[in-house]
Amino acid sequence: MPEPTTNQRQPSLPGLDAEATAVVGIGLGLTGLALGLRPRLAPATLALTALAAALFRNPRRIPPDESRTVFAIADGRIQGVREVYEHRFVHSDCLRLTTVIGPLDVPICRAPVAGRVAYIEQVRGDYRPLRDPQAPERNQRLYIGIETVWGPVLLSIIAAPLGRWLRCETTQSATLAAGTRIASVRFGGQVDLYIQRDVIEPQVTPGDRTLAGQSRLGAVVA
Repeated sequence: MPEPTTNQRQPSLPGLDAEATAVVGIGLGLTGLALGLRPRLAPATLALTALAAALFRNPRRIPPDESRTVFAIADGRIQGVREVYEHRFVHSDCLRLTTVIGPLDVPICRAPVAGRVAYIEQVRGDYRPLRDPQAPERNQRLYIGIETVWGPVLLSIIAAPLGRWLRCETTQSATLAAGTRIASVRFGGQVDLYIQRDVIEPQVTPGDRTLAGQSRLGAVVA
């Protein structure tokens, strides 16, 4: 099965975003220059190049063929599962599954389910620490609402203090397969998934690690 994709530029370096080509090229050029002029600096420039490349990782992800599974949106760690009322798109009592993306985690967000993009809103905001209770409603954030055959799902992608590169990579009315790349947030962030309370049976607990498009957040029971 091919990996679900949107209309993204194809990466020039396997496993990395297209933007990484220039970063790696410049870093290797500086390393070569350091070898010629200041050999002692070469390991440092090479290490910085490797770190920069890590921030542009784009690993191949093919979700299992499970139509009633809700997959992880991002690489990170489950912070919490709680009941809330969602007023922006779902308009219902929901479970909110929160995933925290670390600064060095893969920065790509993927669709947790198959469906049609019915809502997109990008909001400018602050860059508060994610531990601040007001961060989900005050920080820069991106909302993506997906209509599925069993109901609506809302994703809220929230930038961390360093995560100032938050980019939407899907479009209104786009048809998504589970695992399709839909956004990126570099240098850390948080993703909240809102899904109707009676629709999903969670399969994660706080502290669990997730891989976008691979890990199972829950099973659809509706």
